[in-house]
Order: sequence, then C-alpha cells, then structure tokens
Amino acid sequence: MDKFIGFFRTVSYLLFMAALLWSYAYMVGQVTYRFDTDGNSVYMIDRNLYFFGAVGVFILANVVCSVFIQTLKKITTSEEGVGLRNRSLKLDLITWTKGFSAVLNLFFGLVMFFLGLMNLAESRQSATLGFYVYLGPILIVGWFFYLAYLLGKRRN
Repeated sequence: MDKFIGFFRTVSYLLFMAALLWSYAYMVGQVTYRFDTDGNSVYMIDRNLYFFGAVGVFILANVVCSVFIQTLKKITTSEEGVGLRNRSLKLDLITWTKGFSAVLNLFFGLVMFFLGLMNLAESRQSATLGFYVYLGPILIVGWFFYLAYLLGKRRN
C-alpha cells in the first residue's frame, strides 16, 4: 500500500503542475473565478497572481504534510507501544498523510483544470464539467473516513 500511495503522490504532483500550466497558458490577462447567474464575470484577478497564488498554496500544503511526516518519523516506537508509540499506527499515519497530500494535490489540480475551462472564451464545457470540482471534497471526506478506520483498528 505504501508503494502505491507514493506513486499516487508523485503522479498527483505531475497532474497538478500540468493542470496549472495548461490553465495558465490559455488565460488572458485577467482570470475570472466567479460568475453571476447571467454568465457575466463578477470577480477577476491578475493572471500572474493566479499562477503564483496556486503555486504558493500547493507548496504550503505539501510542506505542511512533509513536516508532519518527518515529525512522525522521529517518534520512537515499539510493537507494544500505546498511541503514537505503536509502530503499526505510526506507519499507518505516515502512509495516510502521504495519501492525504496526494488527494489534496488532485483536488487542487481539478480546481485548476476547472478554472482553465471556465476562462476559455470558446469553451462552454465548464458548466457541464463543474461536477469534477465536487470530486475533490468527496475524496477528502473519504480519506478522513479512512483515517477514522485506521484510528479505530485494533493494535497489538
């Protein structure tokens, strides 16, 4: 499971960067991120602010997850330990955090893809593909249910 999560995490980095670069390449000077009911733009930001803001959020989320993983790795454990001192719980939490980072990156990539579609002048697929944005929160909630399962699992 750990190898798969590591692979998924690496692929999520690439997917986020591809979605960000694709959306940035097709945007005009101003990025619209909210429309009113008639389809007119309500809120706009500069294209460069969009790019660097997205990179900043991406780096912040991944640094927080990496620091948490490194902190967990420093805890001394044994098979008979209780709580975080239990080796299997610690390894499960490290794997969960790596997976959480991947799920967040996938969510961010889906949002970048949706914003890119929304700002394409000739594309009206954003209304039909908007449900992909809801896939991210569903995955995040599902990942927290997996955390509850891991925490509720019986340990030796």
